[in-house]
Amino acid sequence: MRRISKSYGSSQALKDVSLKVNSGELVALLGPSGSGKTTLLRIIAGIEDADPGSGEVLFDDVDVSSTNVGKRRIGFVFQHYALFKQMSVFENIAFGLRSKPWRERPSKAVIRAKVEELLALVQLQNFARRYPNQLSGGQRQRVALARALAVEPQVLLLDEPFGALDATVRRELRRWLRKLHDTIKVTTIFVTHDQEEALEVADRIAVMNAGKIEQFASPEEVYERPANPFVFRFLGNYNLFHARHDGAPHPHDETETAAPVTFVRPHDVEILRENPDGSAIAAKVTHIGFAGAAVNIELVRHDDQQSIDAELTNQAYRDLGLKQDDEVFIRLRNSHSFYEDYAI
Repeated sequence: MRRISKSYGSSQALKDVSLKVNSGELVALLGPSGSGKTTLLRIIAGIEDADPGSGEVLFDDVDVSSTNVGKRRIGFVFQHYALFKQMSVFENIAFGLRSKPWRERPSKAVIRAKVEELLALVQLQNFARRYPNQLSGGQRQRVALARALAVEPQVLLLDEPFGALDATVRRELRRWLRKLHDTIKVTTIFVTHDQEEALEVADRIAVMNAGKIEQFASPEEVYERPANPFVFRFLGNYNLFHARHDGAPHPHDETETAAPVTFVRPHDVEILRENPDGSAIAAKVTHIGFAGAAVNIELVRHDDQQSIDAELTNQAYRDLGLKQDDEVFIRLRNSHSFYEDYAI
């Protein structure tokens, strides 16, 4: 995608977006509602057009901006399955193959072999004769994926594919999707607002905000080295520390001064019983909450009464022997500082 913009009346959904996805890569478009991720996906598919003259969409360096959606060899999977209720699982998967022009349409034997191969791939060999209303949500979404793959798409597009499923099924299905992708190697772009989903499944993540891409990098990089405060805030819980103004010049304008703000994840807040070198911050434990494998600790700093969230493993919590109202010290690991004039 090169310099893609899209407006709806006076509202601009995409602002000069460029993105290159490698062949065989699985990329997540991650962002809050209204960030433009689904609009970008629909423009890639050809379901919508970009603003006239704004840019182009290329598959293997061939501009397909004016190519009809039916000729782009796109597989599209929607959040709500969009299966044909009156058709069996077998017929749903075969639909795209049977719908081809007669000169391109495979024989019945080839269609049957292809559908059976896909049923095995999505682990639904024994469900060929069932109808969508006889399947679970996860099974329906696997049928939808098989149907999209039947036409051997050049690009597979998934729009919030697990959004209608409960948390447990979502976790199982996204791990299944990652294994499936490693098997078939189809270039895949999927839209999600679920940070955990994107971090676990994608090769790279494009974090979107207000019609722009804030960062495009590997899951590890966007989480460990966020490009700006928006990315840091969107990818999980955080503590925010305001530095005192020290008169230091702003890095982008030597005539201005600015104080940085520092972001720290709760799991990067270390709790100590002692302060041997005097560098740790004195604090008081105000609440202890258990969350499965983790223990969430709320603290208040003594110097400025700021609330701090920390996350410990169960073992670390037991080793410290923490109780509410305990006096402790905290030290910050892996902090990220940005300047306060950054607009979010």
